[in-house]
Amino acid sequence: MALSAISRSIFPTLETIVGSAGCSSLARYAPAAALLLKQTGVNPETPVALPDSPALLAEVMRCAHQNRWRVLPAGCGSKLGWGSLPSDADLLVSTARLDRLIEHAAGDLTVTAEAGIRFVTLQAQLAKANQFLALDPAYPEQASLGGILSTADSGPLRHRYGGVRDMCLGIGVVRADGKPVKAGGRVVKNVAGYDLMKLFTGAYGTLGIVSQLTFRLHPLPEAWRTVVLSPQLPQALSRAAAALRASALTPLAVEVADESTFVGLGLHNQPGLLVRFGGSEASVREQSAQLLALAPGLGTHILEGEADKKLWEQLRTQFWQSASPEAVICKLGVPPARVVAALGCARERGARLCLRSGSGVGLVRWERVDTATVEALRHFCRAEGGYLTVLEAPSALKVAIDVWDIAPGAAALMARIRRRFDPEQIFACRPFGPG
Repeated sequence: MALSAISRSIFPTLETIVGSAGCSSLARYAPAAALLLKQTGVNPETPVALPDSPALLAEVMRCAHQNRWRVLPAGCGSKLGWGSLPSDADLLVSTARLDRLIEHAAGDLTVTAEAGIRFVTLQAQLAKANQFLALDPAYPEQASLGGILSTADSGPLRHRYGGVRDMCLGIGVVRADGKPVKAGGRVVKNVAGYDLMKLFTGAYGTLGIVSQLTFRLHPLPEAWRTVVLSPQLPQALSRAAAALRASALTPLAVEVADESTFVGLGLHNQPGLLVRFGGSEASVREQSAQLLALAPGLGTHILEGEADKKLWEQLRTQFWQSASPEAVICKLGVPPARVVAALGCARERGARLCLRSGSGVGLVRWERVDTATVEALRHFCRAEGGYLTVLEAPSALKVAIDVWDIAPGAAALMARIRRRFDPEQIFACRPFGPG
């Protein structure tokens, strides 16, 4: 696949801005993503700019805007294949070298960092002060902070702490024309300016490139404990989940998961309710006891220490870490009262499923599936007032299906917002995504 004349001309121009160390190609920068995007017409030798300062990032974008280069924003490349696949990109701009921790205000429970810092690196720094960023994203070793915000990535801890949009206090962004702008601040009680943090959350880089972020933090729990409830009948599982939602208990995570979650843990071979508590030893013990009193007569297992950690790592791994080019991974949502019904619907269609009992948001994965089966589960979600978004899938399936599942009215509004932020369509190489 030959590079376009535009792409060939970009390399020498980039080198004058970011130097040779800041220039790469898609194949060298993100080999796995390059193979996937090649199927949509993105050349593996597409140039990649890796500026190492916000000023250079702004200069790269000013140059792209002046030359009308179509830009694909990225962090460390772990989620380039999520959602609709990009096409016709002249240049990929990565924040991977913007990886500095700017300020950790431990007394205020806030942290400010550049967008390219890896999640696992940030957590290791925060742990020294017994604090953490209460997110559990996909690919934590590779995921960048800016990429997590741009894809609205969250996991089971969303039940207690909220999603990434709830924890982001401020951002710095470089617009399509290269102008840097800021919103929010570095304190929890902040009312300055428009709430652009929520607008940029889940925008997939279609409104601008996030360069810096400030997040609220939480103290690391002293102890963790997970209670696994395993009723024999789906109705009992629904009743247990409803009783927990109506109680005064404050678990950190509540997941309804299928039996594949428990393989190798010596528990059971049926769906279950995973309820994770965290805090002081006394609080964890008391809340666990209250939960058992709420659901008498159910099969129960209590996991602590390494067993607790292994369970939640396995829950994440079964969706994100087992490589398969044919795998299809979707994000879905249904009303909380219908999570057990959604679990049954997914199992009937050969899928692995895990849903947050409190919000009804979760993940579904097939190792191999046809379009009709995905559409059937989407139809169920829509009938319940929910949705199903395709994150990872072979390109052929993404071409055959509406990846985003956006209502027509919302799509029109989002298109108008994108035109206001990017009138020259510099970031238009990713087909319409969520805002």
